[in-house]
Amino acid sequence: MSKEVLDRLEYLINKKKSVVEIAQIMELEPYIIYGMVQELINMGKLYSIVDGEILKLKAPPKVDDVYKIPNTMEHQRLLLLSDTHLCSKYDRLDILRYVYDRAESEGVQTVLHCGDFTDGRSNRPEQVYELKELSYEGQKDYCVEKYPRFSGKTYVISGNHDDWWYKSSGSDIVKSICKEREDLVYLGPDVADMKIGKLKIHMFHGKGSVSYAKSYKAQKYLDSMSMERRPDILQLGHIHQAFYYLQDKTHVLQTGCLQDPTPFVRSMGFEGARSCWWVDVDYDDKGNVYKITPELETFGPKLIKRR
Repeated sequence: MSKEVLDRLEYLINKKKSVVEIAQIMELEPYIIYGMVQELINMGKLYSIVDGEILKLKAPPKVDDVYKIPNTMEHQRLLLLSDTHLCSKYDRLDILRYVYDRAESEGVQTVLHCGDFTDGRSNRPEQVYELKELSYEGQKDYCVEKYPRFSGKTYVISGNHDDWWYKSSGSDIVKSICKEREDLVYLGPDVADMKIGKLKIHMFHGKGSVSYAKSYKAQKYLDSMSMERRPDILQLGHIHQAFYYLQDKTHVLQTGCLQDPTPFVRSMGFEGARSCWWVDVDYDDKGNVYKITPELETFGPKLIKRR
C-alpha cells in the first residue's frame, strides 16, 4: 500500500471516522480498511479496532512487563536520547528541535528517551538559580509546549531529576506531561523493557555518581542480567556521557545529555557529552535481528539555527 493512501487513512482516523465511514470516503470495502489498519499496526503504529471503531492507543500493550510493538519492516531507524533536563537554564531546545527535524526527514518513527526529561526541583538550594521554571505546573506546561512535536512516538522513562517532584509532592511529572501529548508515551519510572518485533530493548536511567571508569556501571548492570534476559539494545542514561560497546550480542549504548554544563556540574569537574545515538536495525525475512549499527552525533556549545 502506498504511503499516500496510508497517510490519508491516518488523516481520517484522526478525524474519528469509523471503519464504515472511512470505507465510504475512500471508496473501498471495509475489509480492505481493516487490512490497511493492520498494516499500520505492523509498522509500529498504536491502533486497535473495537466494534468497528479505530482507536488510538496511548501506550503499546504490556505483556509480562514488556511493552510490545509489532514490526514487519526489514529496516528500522531509531533515535536514542536522554537527560534533556528541560526547564534548566542550560537546556538545549535548539538541539532537540534539530534532532527531531532530522528524525522526520529520515523517516524515523521511534524515539527512546532514557530519563531526566525535566530538571526537576532538588533539595540543593542553589538549583533555583539554574531553573527557568520553579513550580511543578510551570515545568509541566513548559515541557508540553516546548518539546518538539513528532509524527512518530517518543517512548519515555523518568529519571532521578523527574522523581524529585514525586518525592516532594507525590506527582509523576513525566506521566502528566505525556498525558497532554499524543506523541509522547510514558513507560514508567527508571526502567522499561520493549520489544519492537523481535528487537529487545532495555532502558535504564540509574542513580548515583560516575564511577572511576565510565563503563564500569554499565558492565556491572549487564552482568547482573541472566543470558536469556539480555536485550539486543541496552540503553543507559544519567551520567551525561556517551560510549558504546558490544558484549554477548548486546549493544550497550550509554546516552549522553542535551544540556550544557551547569555551575554544579562544572564545580564537580565534570563535562557532559551533548550527544544522541542514531541506530539502524536490519531484520531478515523471518523478522530476526541480524544487524545493529549505531551512529553517535555530538554537539558543541554553539546554538543550532533552524533551517
